[in-house]
Amino acid sequence: DVIEAMDRTGLWGRLFPEWGAVRDLPPRDRAHVWTVDRHLVEAAAQAARLTTTVARPDLLLLGALLHDLGKGRGGDHSIVGAALAEQIGHRLGLWPSDVETLCAMVRHHLLLPHTATRRDLDDPTTAQRVVDTLGGDPTLLELLIALAEADSLATGPGVWTEWRAGLISDLAERCRAVLAGRPAPAPEPLTGEHRALALQFVTSGALHVTASGANGPDALTTITVVAPGRPGVLALATGVLALHSLRVHSADIRVVELPGGCAAVQSFTVSPRFGRPPDVALLRQDLARALDGSLQLEDALAAKERDYGELSTSGAGSSDVETKVLWFDDEATGAVVIELRTTDRIGLLHRVAAALEGNAVTIRWARIVTLGGSAVDSFCLTVPGGRGTPDGHTVLLPEARERIERAVLNAAR
Repeated sequence: DVIEAMDRTGLWGRLFPEWGAVRDLPPRDRAHVWTVDRHLVEAAAQAARLTTTVARPDLLLLGALLHDLGKGRGGDHSIVGAALAEQIGHRLGLWPSDVETLCAMVRHHLLLPHTATRRDLDDPTTAQRVVDTLGGDPTLLELLIALAEADSLATGPGVWTEWRAGLISDLAERCRAVLAGRPAPAPEPLTGEHRALALQFVTSGALHVTASGANGPDALTTITVVAPGRPGVLALATGVLALHSLRVHSADIRVVELPGGCAAVQSFTVSPRFGRPPDVALLRQDLARALDGSLQLEDALAAKERDYGELSTSGAGSSDVETKVLWFDDEATGAVVIELRTTDRIGLLHRVAAALEGNAVTIRWARIVTLGGSAVDSFCLTVPGGRGTPDGHTVLLPEARERIERAVLNAAR
């Protein structure tokens, strides 16, 4: 109310002349329910609840107020905003070191959420890269942790989820371990229960599907699938989940080699698009039908998209998402990460997984982020046909990379 009153009288514009470019600026996607200027005010209000969690509450509030100020000017809004934050900091009379911290907050305000939701946190280089980007500054790290929460809460309902909060918390703890010189948490091994289920599948051939977690609207559920360890199973599993209106947020895929054969242990973190999660028995039944070919997933998903596609892709700006593919290296394992940015649609993950598995690559893990009508899907790949390097890693050959990228782009259309 105070800021709105100052804005109406022109005082706010005198204090922050840079505010004019974001005043009443509409958001780019449906996830943001406010105009950019209102979002910044809401973020500052959310940050006020978190001031006791950081050493510099003054910089947290100011960083929250300015973090998206670079929007509406062209170029990367984080870089543009950092330059604006620098001139504002000097004009407000902040100490040079505080101006530097404020600029870094604006420049890197997306670093933690993007890294946590799109990269392998078990890769020790992930946390190390974040710490290096922040110059090893623990105060800046804590400010960005709080800013990530305030920014998400101010974006709109359903953005700051239990899943997102857990990933950012995990990444933050790993970064703290790097800063303190402690060993990073080791990757979780395959549990004894999952290994027993894999052995049971190899012995009996019985498909295993279970669900755990809360049961209700917007609740996160973990679906565990133990199925044949062969190419194409991930695409079938994600297709069945999409058929039952489940949105996949993350997936962990492990192939267990046993004396009698191999089994794929797949864990999916999901939430219902609407209503409540389906009965596990129905998921198991449809997955069994998909595996034996009696369920034509492509036809079923196409019919569902015709019936419900408007619900998943309608909204301002949802059709304006540019489809593109980015590539990154996973230094610790030698795998590569492919990131797809496109418009969300029913069955998208199924089609992309089918395209990847059809190109003889192994998907180690997947991270799926959906904001409004936009989807950012990241897949960690290992490629049998890659070229070896002196350190034992695998390099995806350019021609193979081009072929895979073309297949993924076609699947996203």
